[in-house]
Amino acid sequence: MGGGADLGLNYALPGTPLTLDFGIDYSYSPDKASDSLSMAAGRLGVGLQLTFGPSVSVFAKARGGYYYAAMNNNLGSNAMNPYVGGLAGFQFALAPTFRLMVGAQYKYYLGLWQGAGAVLGASIALGNLGGSMDIPTIDLKPAFPVFYKYYDDHPIGKLTIKSGLKVAASDLQARVNIKQFMDAPKTENLPGTLAPGASRDIDLYALFTDKVLSLTEGTKVAAEITISYTIDGRRYESGSVETMSVMGRNAMTWDDNRKAAAFVAAKDPQVLGFSRGITSFVRSKEARAINDKLVAAMALHEALDLYGLNYTPNPVTPYTEASKRTDVIDFLQFPIETLKYRAGDCSDISILYASLLQAAGIDAAFITVPGHIFVAVDTGIAPDKAGSALLPEGMYIVRNGTAWVPVEITMRRAGFLKAWQLGAKEWTENSGAGQAGFWPVKEAWAAYAPVGLPGDEPVIALPALDQVVARYQVEASKYLSEAIGPQVARLQAQTGTSGATGFAAMNSLGVLYAKTGQPDKASELFRKVLASKSYMPAILNMGNLLFTQGDWKGSLQYFNQAAELDPKNDHVLLSLAKANQELQNYDDAKKNYDRLKGLNPGLAAQYAYLGGGGADQGSRATDVATERSSVIWEDD
Repeated sequence: MGGGADLGLNYALPGTPLTLDFGIDYSYSPDKASDSLSMAAGRLGVGLQLTFGPSVSVFAKARGGYYYAAMNNNLGSNAMNPYVGGLAGFQFALAPTFRLMVGAQYKYYLGLWQGAGAVLGASIALGNLGGSMDIPTIDLKPAFPVFYKYYDDHPIGKLTIKSGLKVAASDLQARVNIKQFMDAPKTENLPGTLAPGASRDIDLYALFTDKVLSLTEGTKVAAEITISYTIDGRRYESGSVETMSVMGRNAMTWDDNRKAAAFVAAKDPQVLGFSRGITSFVRSKEARAINDKLVAAMALHEALDLYGLNYTPNPVTPYTEASKRTDVIDFLQFPIETLKYRAGDCSDISILYASLLQAAGIDAAFITVPGHIFVAVDTGIAPDKAGSALLPEGMYIVRNGTAWVPVEITMRRAGFLKAWQLGAKEWTENSGAGQAGFWPVKEAWAAYAPVGLPGDEPVIALPALDQVVARYQVEASKYLSEAIGPQVARLQAQTGTSGATGFAAMNSLGVLYAKTGQPDKASELFRKVLASKSYMPAILNMGNLLFTQGDWKGSLQYFNQAAELDPKNDHVLLSLAKANQELQNYDDAKKNYDRLKGLNPGLAAQYAYLGGGGADQGSRATDVATERSSVIWEDD
């Protein structure tokens, strides 16, 4: 066993893997005569160095020089001659200026000694690689679990890097890793190079897993921040471990009102079950001409009251206060939590109602006014059709080309109509003063994706469906009375007018009654018109009325009368095709449908089943509610 030491200077030839080596070394070796030998040498050498990966390189060197050797117990016994040798191994860069080296070497001192050994060493770079890459500042924002998807492309913070190197660095990257809540580090690339003395800001991102939603209380975590860069083809790294705050899963700030949409978990199984269980049952019981989305909104509103949902202001951060300051951390409930607790403040109940609407396929929006938040329901009705669709003037908001109904969702005990009226009042007062915000949930999801709580939750029991229908019917009747009242009064005043004006008023009033589930009143008015005049709209409407009641033969008689007056009327042709289809007169149904297709292809496309010419294409399997909804009333 022996040893030694080596001190040298290595010079890398620019642009090549070749190196030049200058140095001195000392070796110590025992001999067989219980003595020892000391050898000192000066050398020159050439080498080859290849880099693999960001911090590993391999090298090989050939050396030659002149040595002096002496026996340690007899300095008079000495020798001087040339020597040759070789060295090969690996280097590991721990920093731009510091590397560790392991390898093996061979030395041959001519005329005296030869040997091989293992080598462990270190090197310090002097030339271009002097200095370091510094991180003067790191600013990490608190992370909110409900936005864990958001941070994938929106920064959780930033850092500043400053180059203290002697040459430019390229391919800069910043990596963030929070081991408790990330599967892998999130990397951000910085384009271009960083010159010596220059600094640059880098945004930091994080791709969290849904494990972060397990946090019910805020906590602190270790965030590993790593900076890597390239110099002369070699990769270097430096880093820091920083403390970062992660809030509880219910935390949010109101610096952007759209953020509430992240809590609208429309695909939560419990939300879907509640929403679709209520809306599908109530819709199956409604035969009147009430907008289908309004039916669902009304039913869900009443169902939440029967379910026992209570309005309870947040005792720690009430919305009235939290919404005034963008730095206050508010506590918002997920919809499943509000259903479970049967309580929440205005933001919690609005989130739940919006979730139920979206689960039913109905777009919802948040309306914000000073100190309060409630919900708007998209009816899908074009503004110019609002009157005929029984939406009272001043009771809806026009956005994105459709009419939206504002609902003060915290007001449930008084029923849906009162909640609608109050919502419209709050919108009118605040929008006129420029203090109302309108935030469609689906649009907000583009920035703040919805999040559901992981794990199994107890099954939420629906309120008694027969009670929901009964409450809905009461509210629907009140709504219809409110909606048609002014029109009924106006038309009744006109029915006493002689001539065409009076007939048109009676026909329109009959249509209004037919749409709102009052067939006896509608029939009386249509027959009254027809007793005085062969009036085509009333003839067609009388046929429509009988059709909705399942009297196919009676309806066909009226449709044939209408065809005698106006054989090219597209609505008449459609009615003839439908009635014949129900009576299994398939040839006549197809003949009238083909004529309709030539006159009005767009209308015909909505009833393509009529063009099949057989029972397998017919509407016999279509339920009565669907047939009623397809009736086109003739209203002057």
